[in-house]
Amino acid sequence: MMLSKALHSQMCSAGVDYLVVSGHMSVGAVYFERIDTCLVYNEEYKLFKLKRTPSDPPAQAQKPLPANMCYTITTTGTTGTPKLIHVPYECIAPNVVALSQKLNVSMADIIYLGTPCTFDPFVVELFLALQTGAALLVSHHTMREAPSKVLSALFPTNVTTTGITILQMTPSLFRQFGAAAIRERILSNSSTLRVLLLGGEPFPSSAELITWMEPRVLLQKHICNIYGITEVSCWSLLHILHSLQTQMPLGTPIDDETVVRIQYQSDRNMQHGELFLGSATRRCYIPEIDDVEVVREEDSAICFRSTGDLVVRLEDGTICYGERANDVVKRAGNRISLGLITRKIEKCLPSGELATCLWLEELQKLICCIRTLELKTKVQQRAQTFDILSKLLNAEQPDRFVYLQHFPCNVHGKLDKELLLKECIPLAQPAQEILKSFLHDRLECVDVSNERMAKKQRLECGLQPCGYELSFRQAGGTSFHAITICREIGLQMCIDDEQRHVFEMLLDENVPLRTVLRFLDTAKLVANNTKLKPLEPLANCTSGSGGTCGLTITRIEQPEIKFQLHWKVNFSKCIDSPVSQYEGRYICVGAHSHILRTLDPQTGIEQSSVKLPDRIECKVTFLSEQLAMVGCYDGCLYGFNHLTGDIVWRVEIGGMIKAQPLLTADGSRIVVCSYAEDYNVFCLSAERQEVLWCMKIGEKAIFASPLELPNEQSLVICTLDGGYTRIALTDGSVEWAQKCKEPLFATPVLLDSKPSLFLCAEVAGRVHACHVGNGKIMATYTAEGNIFSSLVVKTPPTQMGYSFVVFGCIDRHVYCLRCNTERVRQPVYFELQWKVDMGAPVYATPTLLTIQLIGHLVWSCATDGRVVLMNFHNGQIQWSAKLPGEIFSTSCYIESLRRVYVGCRDNYLYCLGV
Repeated sequence: MMLSKALHSQMCSAGVDYLVVSGHMSVGAVYFERIDTCLVYNEEYKLFKLKRTPSDPPAQAQKPLPANMCYTITTTGTTGTPKLIHVPYECIAPNVVALSQKLNVSMADIIYLGTPCTFDPFVVELFLALQTGAALLVSHHTMREAPSKVLSALFPTNVTTTGITILQMTPSLFRQFGAAAIRERILSNSSTLRVLLLGGEPFPSSAELITWMEPRVLLQKHICNIYGITEVSCWSLLHILHSLQTQMPLGTPIDDETVVRIQYQSDRNMQHGELFLGSATRRCYIPEIDDVEVVREEDSAICFRSTGDLVVRLEDGTICYGERANDVVKRAGNRISLGLITRKIEKCLPSGELATCLWLEELQKLICCIRTLELKTKVQQRAQTFDILSKLLNAEQPDRFVYLQHFPCNVHGKLDKELLLKECIPLAQPAQEILKSFLHDRLECVDVSNERMAKKQRLECGLQPCGYELSFRQAGGTSFHAITICREIGLQMCIDDEQRHVFEMLLDENVPLRTVLRFLDTAKLVANNTKLKPLEPLANCTSGSGGTCGLTITRIEQPEIKFQLHWKVNFSKCIDSPVSQYEGRYICVGAHSHILRTLDPQTGIEQSSVKLPDRIECKVTFLSEQLAMVGCYDGCLYGFNHLTGDIVWRVEIGGMIKAQPLLTADGSRIVVCSYAEDYNVFCLSAERQEVLWCMKIGEKAIFASPLELPNEQSLVICTLDGGYTRIALTDGSVEWAQKCKEPLFATPVLLDSKPSLFLCAEVAGRVHACHVGNGKIMATYTAEGNIFSSLVVKTPPTQMGYSFVVFGCIDRHVYCLRCNTERVRQPVYFELQWKVDMGAPVYATPTLLTIQLIGHLVWSCATDGRVVLMNFHNGQIQWSAKLPGEIFSTSCYIESLRRVYVGCRDNYLYCLGV
């Protein structure tokens, strides 16, 4: 959990003044004052007091707290903004009393206390042990990130050590043990486990349960579906399985005081109704609701709370879970149920595989994520996709299928749908690629890989149209598909009529797909709603480039330079992180496999390896001869010894870190930018890693690395809401703030050695030269596509008064702009020096190379795996090759070795040398 401004506000609302945290958790000094430190079972804990100001929110409770108060907690926020819940003993006691009786809990039991204390089942585990005299097994927080370590602690193979007997978990967290371990160690006949309580999420299907256990296990162990909400705190219904039946009931009330009510929208003949839980004695105080709503007299005896869950009552009175009420969405005029679609899809899956459907509101896209037990080839995925689509109505068919081996969990062990959605949303695609991806993934008769062969056969044998010669409808597309595609493509359209024209072409059976793709190509779609004209040759040009000032690039048939492969290293999963080097002696890069390796740049031999808890897309920053740092997807900044692989320190930042952390020029401070929702900028002491200050800039995350202004004690930071801000390095105060229309992915960069200007780039294709003193835009150049690449600046000594800016673009080109830096007599301006067609979108930042006897060169990589070496002065291609996978990673060059290091999505890091 991130300790932040949000937590401070929450504690003010709850009327709490003191905070105790584990030693590994960081607390910003802006809102909390450190009082003391103590040791509990050799674990450090820190005591803080809230810093209050007149602007802080007052205590939320307008009524006296319950007389028999036990604790205050918040809802998990899974279905909305967390609410403050004041829980009296009368609410939590029925859980403890009922469970101890129904499950025969005694002093002989060992209960695993594995739930975070911010999730109310923690209280049940703790009180259940206190009530019955059972033992509690507590694990260190670092163990919970490794299911195999937790499994060994709970169910040791050592016969002299006793395993636990009672386990309470969410289904998502329990699944992380893996079906084999569940069957062989947790739910086996010889296992010490006596009671398994699964709650907080929909209970596993009978098909999944069969992969976990034999039916006779139910005679030996209590496998329970337990259900409840924090507002009634915490469990209210319990069902002990007696058979692996098809529909698993939510169960019956856990105590005599709890009652259920199902509220139907119109009449009781409807299949689904919303479940309400009520009790006359289990009444939590919820200021947000109870201080606003007027309680009617007839309802005063029993207090009902909404669950937000839709349920089905069977003929025998059994209540079964249906879905979340907010999982019903409107799609192209049709109401669809994400839960119903998920259940239909899961019926098509092999035993043990899971599905979940996600709704991407911005693009109105339905995404289906499938958790597979084993990696599937593209052919197997397509076959499974088409089988699923054949069993769904048009309105139910997902726009995209994503196959994964693991579903992420949040800190409370529930399926993290927000993180899953982030993993599933593809990077921005050109309109052509959106249509091609849909055709390849969704329509079986359009096989892009075999299209050329199919076309040849059709011409030779007089067969029917195939491939891109088919119309959209002939390829199996429907009007529903056309609406979905046009909605996404339309976001890039300049003119509404063009979007309508695409829709008409897709539905016209006489228009082949090739014609649609050609139209999308000529429409020159851009993200900034500005129609761009094609570049035309400049008149009276006298440069040595054939009269076109280098705008027309001619490939050299016989390359003057040749690169050869020296070595490659497998990272098990794709490498999207930029590659980093230290004084030409070490190469360091992380991968999606969570692996971070330091390698010898000459031989590729591993110097050290670190396994982090989540994927790595951040560039490593070297701090010293024996210390480096890197950000991780788990929201932490890690300091590690790159010579040994030991983690030296860890700081929780609270959100994914993709931007390279900055070590200030004087070496005293570290600045970290992240995807955290509360503070997205942290400044730490480089010596002790203490938080010096933290702040929130803009409304969205930060992808770009910060820019330090030399001798200014200031930073420039760009955000994904289009803002760019100058802040003081000393205390984080804002010196000025400016705003662009589109997000900024590119890292800002100084324009010359006497910095009065810096450059930033909007994703929509606009490159701006901005004044360091006030942030105002002095000049703009607009490329013909989106820019995700950062900018590289070079000021050759032979080009007095000019600097050159190189960047990649998803319009498939690498651009080189010339910008005047001597502005005494004329305003700053950009002009195109050259641009080179790479054949595929360019996301990676180009790398500048200097090779003796050859000169200055530009190295660039495209998403199709192509690597190209260009002349810096005119853009002529000197050498090119193609790697086996896509490339999104920015390369690294060591001049003394004349070698380039490239990360690739085929899981390898490549070393290429002249």
